[in-house]
Amino acid sequence: MSQTYQIVDDPFVLHETREGASKGPLVGLRLAVKDLFDVEGLPTSCGLFDWPGGKIPAVKTGRAVQDLVDAGATMGGKTITEQLAASLVGQNIDYGTPRNPVTPDRVPGGSSSGSAVAVARGLADLGLGTDTGGSVRIPALYNNLFGLRPTHGRISARGCMDLSAPLDTVGLMTRDARSLALGMSVLFGEPAPVAAVPDAEIVVATDLFTPLEPRMQELVAVIAEHLGGFPGLDVGDVGALFDVGYESFGVVQGLAAWAEHGAWIEREQPRLAPDILARFHLAKTRRPEQEAPARERAAAVYRPLTDVLNRGGFIIMPTAPAAAQKFTELSDPVALETREITRKQLLGLTSISPLLGTPQIQIPMPNTDGVPRGITVMGAPGADSVLLGLAQDWAAALGV
Repeated sequence: MSQTYQIVDDPFVLHETREGASKGPLVGLRLAVKDLFDVEGLPTSCGLFDWPGGKIPAVKTGRAVQDLVDAGATMGGKTITEQLAASLVGQNIDYGTPRNPVTPDRVPGGSSSGSAVAVARGLADLGLGTDTGGSVRIPALYNNLFGLRPTHGRISARGCMDLSAPLDTVGLMTRDARSLALGMSVLFGEPAPVAAVPDAEIVVATDLFTPLEPRMQELVAVIAEHLGGFPGLDVGDVGALFDVGYESFGVVQGLAAWAEHGAWIEREQPRLAPDILARFHLAKTRRPEQEAPARERAAAVYRPLTDVLNRGGFIIMPTAPAAAQKFTELSDPVALETREITRKQLLGLTSISPLLGTPQIQIPMPNTDGVPRGITVMGAPGADSVLLGLAQDWAAALGV
């Protein structure tokens, strides 16, 4: 059966105002909540009509949502997510695909598409999302936002649907670096860092920019012009890094995703988008004995990166291999091979921090064609606040 994707102007599944506390660091900021998080009295659809939680109100608000509201943020509603948070494109066959306000002819990125679009449109200041394999960093990039994937396990995911618990994280997207620092620091339970560049090793993974589209390759020169002449890092065999990351992530994510959702999918036969259904069918084929070798292969190709992180250093790399895809490209059979190459490069990049458990921050970069592009900076586990301070400093230097 063919599936139809409809582009929608409203990124919210439902509008519901929950006033924040009268005092706190987030007073005056508006919060958009990805519809994976429970909010007391509201359904949680997880992106599809058939999800059982979409038919009954939640009895308790998820920890991250509650912490943000208790700090003064006012919730404005729950936002569209891809079905079961299982894609990076941003399309949804049930609730519609939120229109990307920056480049309306291109996808918004997923799976935290609605929260990103709500922030980019000025309907919210904080977009709460989740990131398993890029679902905060990619929609943040495509909508010209800041976004942080935190250290794995640093923020409670209580009251949020699991896709792949060994990789899932809770993160935020914002239009400015300071708001991101304020919101994430509430979730960390610590004071917000000020703008500062750490007195630490900072390198550019120049090899990771080389095989990408030209406008992404040019970011190396933009970094040098605006941020400084950081030394380059030899990451080894780039092709192997992309391929091994892509395959290893597929094993680790697939095992956990099928363990979490497989029985329900087989029993209930929900209406899933073809690409998402195909991913779960692939996940079903994964075996537990594959996980340790997959992680070992990833650790081996990531060694040049982890050597820097283990010294307390930071690594600059591209957020994605290319700009957000145009909708016309998604339906073009001639472009299928190119799309597959780009997808492998994309997951090859975005899977590094999930497999290592490290924090990674997306920073928008200047562009001349109106199409967003960005870089990420990765630090060692626990270096989240340093990244938030760094982003504030660099945002001023970049004028973003």
